[in-house]
Amino acid sequence: MEKVKKPFYKKWWVWLIAVIFVVAVASSGDDSEVVKEDGQSKAEASAPVTDKEKDDTKVDEAKENETDANDGVEEEEVATTSAIKAGTYKVGADLPAGEYLVFSNGHTYIESAKDSSGNLDSIIFNDNLMNNAHAYVTLNEGEYFKMTGGEMYPVEDAKSVIPEDGLYQDGMYKVGKDISAGEYKVILTSDLGMGYLEVSADSSHQLGSIITNDNVQADTYITVKENQYLKLQGLEIQK
Repeated sequence: MEKVKKPFYKKWWVWLIAVIFVVAVASSGDDSEVVKEDGQSKAEASAPVTDKEKDDTKVDEAKENETDANDGVEEEEVATTSAIKAGTYKVGADLPAGEYLVFSNGHTYIESAKDSSGNLDSIIFNDNLMNNAHAYVTLNEGEYFKMTGGEMYPVEDAKSVIPEDGLYQDGMYKVGKDISAGEYKVILTSDLGMGYLEVSADSSHQLGSIITNDNVQADTYITVKENQYLKLQGLEIQK
């Protein structure tokens, strides 16, 4: 009797070849999905970088550099605008000579003296700032400046004293900077029935610098010119 041949698929070496083929395919599929530590696949990691991606990277680096630069500027600005607190200062040693703006916190006393003797005849000028008023002062080398309460800034670092509502009340204003030159109606507001009005040529607070002053007991008018200083106490001007 003729011997029957086994079908092709029943031979053991055919199954061996099939198993090898399946394993090879599985290995190849796993390799295509391997992910790098940074979350990119091999295909993504090997993809060429486009011009847009290069430009975006440059923009991000520029923003980081700009942020670092701004951080330094902000720190410097904070340092230069720090308030000068109450105390006694020797001009030229503790703080530079120049013009300053003093802000009261209810009641502030300011005084400049030619020495530290504490004698009355050493006082160059003094003033009481009431009702949260403010005043310009010019301090010279070698003087001793005293301030009780309030705080002070160099004029270039001080906040604006221009009222948002246009109502100028107790304080000292530089004409051309804080208030425009011209004629104004001055309104008496003091409960005492009398206010004080002064126009000066500078902020030295010397008698010789006063252009005009008056104890105002009723509404009046005043004309001020560029670079003069206008002082109001118990008075107001509605611009």
